[in-house]
Amino acid sequence: MSSPKKAPAQKPSDNRRKLLDAAREIMTAKGYAETGTEEIVARAGVTRGALYYQFADKQDLFLALCRELAEALGLRVFEETMARITNDREDLAVGLEMMLDAFLEPDIQRLLLRDGPAVLGFDTWKGLVEPVNRVLVEHALQHLLDDGTLAPQPLEPIAVVMSGAMIQAGQAIASSPDPKAAREAYGQALSTMVAGIMSGSAAASAK
Repeated sequence: MSSPKKAPAQKPSDNRRKLLDAAREIMTAKGYAETGTEEIVARAGVTRGALYYQFADKQDLFLALCRELAEALGLRVFEETMARITNDREDLAVGLEMMLDAFLEPDIQRLLLRDGPAVLGFDTWKGLVEPVNRVLVEHALQHLLDDGTLAPQPLEPIAVVMSGAMIQAGQAIASSPDPKAAREAYGQALSTMVAGIMSGSAAASAK
């Protein structure tokens, strides 16, 4: 009986890093469909065997790349937001602006927002991007709840709605012929949503 096929290695390595960096550069410029594994390994300076040792195939490489992009984006938005705010009440509004600005970046647009759902399937892709948004939104909402800006209430439903709206805005910005104009339009819409949540909670608290 033949032995089972060895799973791709998951441990960090120089080759893995080189492949991810090469794929990010080429796929950002050309898109997933137009990028071949031969081009990736040539840019990375490794063999095809090294690619298939680290990843099952091109889609597996792309999945790892999108996961890395989503996690790095969430951390960056959090750190930049914390560096800019002067009090915790600004967290949600400032974080929203930071995320919308990130949606204008070429690699985020092409890989995470446009190719991501098409290549990985909506459910897999959503599983990568939604948790990032929800964690950031829930963190900001908790600050508003703690200082009394939000009336006591479950935060999960608001976070789900807000994170879903942010994802939809990101896809609309990425697919727009004028991403900067779309960023402004969706930014205004999301800011109105935030203002409504805060004013509605304040009114409820006053009753």
